[in-house]
Amino acid sequence: MWLLVLLLSIKLQMPTWYWIIFTIITILKPLVDLFENRFINEIFKKFENE
Repeated sequence: MWLLVLLLSIKLQMPTWYWIIFTIITILKPLVDLFENRFINEIFKKFENE
């Protein structure tokens, strides 16, 4: 996916800001998912105990 966007950006001559934003999103997405999963698990544990 990442490589595909790199090739497209070169071919279509996309601006650098697009490439930078895409890279940041690609790196942050797994981290956000990890935190969401932990948060949701904590909430479920809380409700299960009640």
